Amino acid sequence: MRKGSILAGAGAIAFAILSVVGTFGGAPGGSYDESTAVEYVKSSHFATVVVTGYLAILGVAGLICLLAYLRELIGGQPDRQLGARIFWGLGLASTASFAVSWGLVTGIALAAAEGGSAVSVAHPVTYVLSDTFLNVFFGSGGIMLGFTLIALFLTSRGRLPGWLRWMTVVVGVLAIGAPFFFPAFAIPIWGIVIGVWLVAARPGPIPAAH
Repeated sequence: MRKGSILAGAGAIAFAILSVVGTFGGAPGGSYDESTAVEYVKSSHFATVVVTGYLAILGVAGLICLLAYLRELIGGQPDRQLGARIFWGLGLASTASFAVSWGLVTGIALAAAEGGSAVSVAHPVTYVLSDTFLNVFFGSGGIMLGFTLIALFLTSRGRLPGWLRWMTVVVGVLAIGAPFFFPAFAIPIWGIVIGVWLVAARPGPIPAAH
């Protein structure tokens, strides 16, 4: 139980930090800026894109560790097993969206690096592709994570402290607005908070499922 809590906590912290690190790759998004699109597909920038992309996907693996632990934490009681399955399904949909988004975004730089001038496209097209792929992250991934956190709030009474449950539902609501970018800031904050709590606290034993 203790090792599982530490793994889940480390996974939550990794997801929070490495998702932010992934944005350091400089994928064009938000307001159009031609210089950002130009910089993103430069061969000299390719290594940065690859490294930050790999780290971001590693963070997604950390999120799966967290979700798996929380599923066991809330699903040990017979009356919560359905809720735990719904939580797990929503969470997997979210993590799949996150992973696919990073693959698509880094694929733009990969195509430019491998194809060279033969596959060069107009800078506005690079922006449109990147912003669309980022919306898979903030849109599909963020919204589904929002539903996941709301499901966690509804099923975790007695398994998570009250303050953490209420923080979770607030962040869940904000995450649904992640496509507007600004509310997305709450997601990594929640990841760090629940990660630190899982590592530092000693949650009660996971009840055996009947």
